Amino acid sequence: MRASQVKNSRAVGLGLMALLAAAAGGLIGAGVASADDGPDPIFEKPEPVTMAELAKRTTPGVTALEVNDYAPGHYTGPLTPSPPHADMNAKKAVVVFWKDHPQRFVFSHEASYCPYLELPNGAGMCNQFYEGNLGEAELFNNMGRKEKNSFVDIVERGPQRVWVRWTYFAVNMKDDTQPRLRGTEDYFAYPNGMVLRRMTYESLRPKEVVGYATDPIELFGVAPVGSTIKDLFPRDAKHGDYLTHTVLDVYGDKRYDIYWDEKGKVRRRGDDATLAAITRSPGFAMVLPFRDRLLFAVFGSASGFPTEKNQLIDHCTPGAEGGSGWGTGLWDHWPIGWLNSQTSMWKPGSPYAYSFGSIGQFLVPEGKRIKSFWKDYSEYCKDMKFNRWTARRVFYVLLGAVWGWDDIRRIGRSWLDKGKQCATPESIADLK
Repeated sequence: MRASQVKNSRAVGLGLMALLAAAAGGLIGAGVASADDGPDPIFEKPEPVTMAELAKRTTPGVTALEVNDYAPGHYTGPLTPSPPHADMNAKKAVVVFWKDHPQRFVFSHEASYCPYLELPNGAGMCNQFYEGNLGEAELFNNMGRKEKNSFVDIVERGPQRVWVRWTYFAVNMKDDTQPRLRGTEDYFAYPNGMVLRRMTYESLRPKEVVGYATDPIELFGVAPVGSTIKDLFPRDAKHGDYLTHTVLDVYGDKRYDIYWDEKGKVRRRGDDATLAAITRSPGFAMVLPFRDRLLFAVFGSASGFPTEKNQLIDHCTPGAEGGSGWGTGLWDHWPIGWLNSQTSMWKPGSPYAYSFGSIGQFLVPEGKRIKSFWKDYSEYCKDMKFNRWTARRVFYVLLGAVWGWDDIRRIGRSWLDKGKQCATPESIADLK
């Protein structure tokens, strides 16, 4: 695709926004649209506000606003000495906030608009995006931050429901003239603090392996400036390390925990068989167990992820089946970083907010399993029939913040038990 085609594609996409929004019943599920579905009836878009002004705003339920001076993780410094981060306004963001819940849901231009649930202390949870096969194209690079490659639109501002659409082009870190794929993600937020993620993509290089994606969900965290793992996560009294990642079977008692210590060592409670068994469950949750709240992402077979084509992979623990063995993976290449590339390791004393992770969710051909990451993953990416299947799919994920582990299981089951209704925004409106 030529650069001019990419530029024009946004204009076409925005021109179709009203049509797509009005056809919400067809997009999200036949026969479920109501008279109130569709974009806000406005004739002039509101001006962006500052974070100080946002702090003074209230909502009777849930509201989305654009701000012009946001930076992730309580970062307050200049966006230098990095190369220019995002073009236009690097501190542009869309912020979703609630009346009765302290977390915010943020689409930050500096983070390529990849949204994350953010706690008041600046810590957050991100679930990534459709990354081109083999890591050849993504968004966490300088090219991916450009407005032409990643942009958001507020369709409904609230207060009964917020609807934000994120459109992006996965691009190579050195050349964005030929995007590999186009992702379209809709996020619906309700007054109960829940967010529904609807995600799909289209290959822009349909004859090539790199034009497809098989890892739509990757659990990453955002650490605020100056924080360390011990500041953010609960300490294990027996071992002295910190619980940083958890995967739960929402239909059973199976659980897989990952612990990090301050010297870079990783310990897990659970084994390969435990994680594989959770993957085979009809529903599970990936969790960042912050001290302040448990941030979670729930998904399963009812929300579009067939168990026979699904695999959860622990990238932290050395020797874990299928994992990359990152150890305590800490990077400051996003949300704020020196290098705006696809790799920049965080160093103690860094003045930037940083990211960490991860547990990954991968789609695999039926009957296959990633055992040795690069060997098996690279081989499965060559299966073009499977690649085309991933491009035709639409997936749904429930995001939220709670205090208790039982709350995650209860809420997750309540949603997934609705079956095909999981694919409607209204399916999360009554969750508590």
